[in-house]
Amino acid sequence: MAFRKHTLKESSYSRLGFLLAFIGTILAIDTMTDLTFFYKLWPLLITALGIGFIGIYIRRSRREAIYIGVGVYAIGFSVLALYCSLTTWAMLSILWPVFIGLLGLSFVFSYFFGSGRPVLLLAGFLFISLSILFYFVFGINQKLWWSIFILAGISFIVFDKMRQL
Repeated sequence: MAFRKHTLKESSYSRLGFLLAFIGTILAIDTMTDLTFFYKLWPLLITALGIGFIGIYIRRSRREAIYIGVGVYAIGFSVLALYCSLTTWAMLSILWPVFIGLLGLSFVFSYFFGSGRPVLLLAGFLFISLSILFYFVFGINQKLWWSIFILAGISFIVFDKMRQL
């Protein structure tokens, strides 16, 4: 009769189980003692998810750009959500263009760490430019609407240079 040797190495399911039990314990303490602080840290769960996607990208032999893109977006989103959770959610009336910029940033990371297709870099810069533009026009001063033309001109110049590569 052969006995299997038990190792102390935990599987990813066990680690996830311990993490969820720990989070549940912290939230239970927070609820029962009326500390009302830990529930504001929920965006850290999204950070863990983003780190998980980046970990999947690193561990796979065939690295697909989508994993790094989703991971970067999730981490960026969680930073913004954590900021709003610890200050005030009214800040989203000014900071909403950051979501568009995060999408652009995820495309840029996908370009550099993924397929290297120029269309990803172009899309990334386009979304980041739109984010900056919307922040200036809608977040700071609506009189800056003319910057749309400058940004559009720069975008066409960058597009032409990318197309020539």
